Amino acid sequence: MAVSRTNEAIILRARAYGESDKIVTFLTDDAGKLTGIAKGAKNSRRRFANCLDPLTRVRVHFRARPGASMVFMESCELLRAGGVFSEPGKFAYASYLVELVDQLTEDEHPVRELYDLLTEALDEIQRGAATAAFLRAFELRLLRHAGYDPQLSGCARCHRSLDGPEHVYLDVLQGNIVCAPCRARGEAFVPIAAETLAGLNAIRTLPLAAARGCRLGRTCAAEAAQVMAHLLAQHLRRPLRSVKLIAALSR
Repeated sequence: MAVSRTNEAIILRARAYGESDKIVTFLTDDAGKLTGIAKGAKNSRRRFANCLDPLTRVRVHFRARPGASMVFMESCELLRAGGVFSEPGKFAYASYLVELVDQLTEDEHPVRELYDLLTEALDEIQRGAATAAFLRAFELRLLRHAGYDPQLSGCARCHRSLDGPEHVYLDVLQGNIVCAPCRARGEAFVPIAAETLAGLNAIRTLPLAAARGCRLGRTCAAEAAQVMAHLLAQHLRRPLRSVKLIAALSR
């Protein structure tokens, strides 16, 4: 028997299905990530008007049937239009956040912290620039809430503290941080400056608004971005389209 539900949600992605329907994936506040079919959505002027674009925040009314792969979306109420991210830079970075969350979350696996994190992050993108520290703080918190919290304070092999002044190393294949003595020759390791590791540890638990105001030096910011890209790559199913858009805007 189908159960009717109402949840706040953020639209992650949508695609056309047939002549008038849409398949929509959305992250809810307490039901996890769901995919639903919105019948007649292309022609709807009341039930789904301006509600199914990615980045949109809505209140969604749907029916869920046990064992079904999709829910039936009955209607949506607009809470915040995705059009607030129409400026190219804001759109690119907001899309990056949404793509990351989409790939690192499992269907129908409720984690309220993930919804709250994405809501907080999109609010901050709407208010101001996506700084390097803001992005790294978001990525670290996302990994933690998704169950992939990286160990940044101790060597993954010998568990020795990594708070000294010397370089440490990222094991690219395993996605771990190791100390210099534990680095094995012939393996794929990327050196990380002590300053970069300290910077990541400093922002990993900060509210995103506070992290946005933190300044990372140019070298530290570039290295932190490289480290996080390697850590995230361990859990991504496919390349992120938004990364190409961000790179194009940077040029």
